[in-house]
Amino acid sequence: MNSLPYLKPIAQQPAETYMDRTIANLRNALLEHPEDELHLRQQLLICLQVKENEDEIIRFALELMEMDVDKIYAFDYFLILGRMYARKNDSINTIEYYQKAIAVDPTCCEPILELADFYENQFNYDAAIAVYDYLNNEHFDGMKEDMYRFKGYCYYNNKEYEKALACFQTAFKLYGDDKDEHLHNNIGACYASMNDFTAAFSHFGKALETNPQSYKAHYGLGLCYQETDDGYRAMHHYLEAIKLKPDYMDAYNNIAVVTINQEGDYKTGIEMLKKAIDNSPDTQSMTIVYLNLSRIYHKLCEFTLSDYYKTEYMKSVGFDVSCEDDEDEED
Repeated sequence: MNSLPYLKPIAQQPAETYMDRTIANLRNALLEHPEDELHLRQQLLICLQVKENEDEIIRFALELMEMDVDKIYAFDYFLILGRMYARKNDSINTIEYYQKAIAVDPTCCEPILELADFYENQFNYDAAIAVYDYLNNEHFDGMKEDMYRFKGYCYYNNKEYEKALACFQTAFKLYGDDKDEHLHNNIGACYASMNDFTAAFSHFGKALETNPQSYKAHYGLGLCYQETDDGYRAMHHYLEAIKLKPDYMDAYNNIAVVTINQEGDYKTGIEMLKKAIDNSPDTQSMTIVYLNLSRIYHKLCEFTLSDYYKTEYMKSVGFDVSCEDDEDEED
C-alpha cells in the first residue's frame, strides 16, 4: 500500500478506523500528486470496496477502467466489479467481470472461487463445476484436493451421487489421512443417498470416532438407522445431533417423522417441529417443517392450523400470499 515514497505510513491501531484513515491518506495524496492518479486510484479502489456501497464502487471502478488505457490494473477492477455486481445479484455483469479477471490472471484463485460460489448460491451447480475445473492445472497443484471437495459438494447438491462420491474419494486419496471428519461425513452422505447403508454406517462411524462432537455424523447415523427401520437408535442419534446443534432443523424434522410414523405420537411430533421453528435462525430453512406441520394438522382435521402453516410454507419459498388474502377479502 505504501509503495509510493510520499504516502504516510498508517498505524494499525486503532483497528476500527484503520481503513478510514488509509482512505483519507490516499485521497490527500491524490490531491497533492495528480501525476500518480492512476496508481492512487487503484489503491483507493481496493480500500473502498470494504467501505462504500456497491453503486459508488462500481462507478469508481469504471472510471479507473476508462483511465487505464494500458490495462495495468485490469485484474483489480475486473475482480472488484465482479464482487460488486455479485452483491447486487446482477448475474450478467457478475459473470462477465469475473471471467475477465480470470482471463487476465488465470493463476489467481480468487475470481475462480468467487464465481463458482456465486453459481452455487444460484443453485447452478453445473456452471459451478465448470468453473472449479479452472483449478485443474499446474498453477493450483496445492488446491487439487479442495477442487475435488468443491466439485463433490456440487455433484451432491445436483443429486449426482456417484460423481460426488468419486470426487470425495479422490480428495481422500490426495489428503492422505483417514482422520478427516468432513470427508467421512460427505462420503457417508453419498452412500446413504445411494441406499448403501452398510457403507454409509462405516463412514459416519469413522467421522464420529474422529470427532465425537460431530453433529453431522450423528445425524447421518440417525438417517441410516431410520432408513433401516431402527427408530430407537435413529432417535438416539438425532437427539445427540440437536444437543450439539440446537438449531439443526433436519434432525428435529426427522425426529417428528420417526415419532409419528413409527409410534403414532402426533403430539410429540408436532412439539418437535415447533421446537425446530423456535430454534431456527431464519424462516427460509423452515420450508419442510412448515409443510409437514400443515400436512399433519390437515390429517388431524385441524384445518385452521393447517392453512396457517401452509401460508408460512408459501412465504418461506418466496410466494407473496398477501395478494391471495386480498382477493379472498374482496370475494
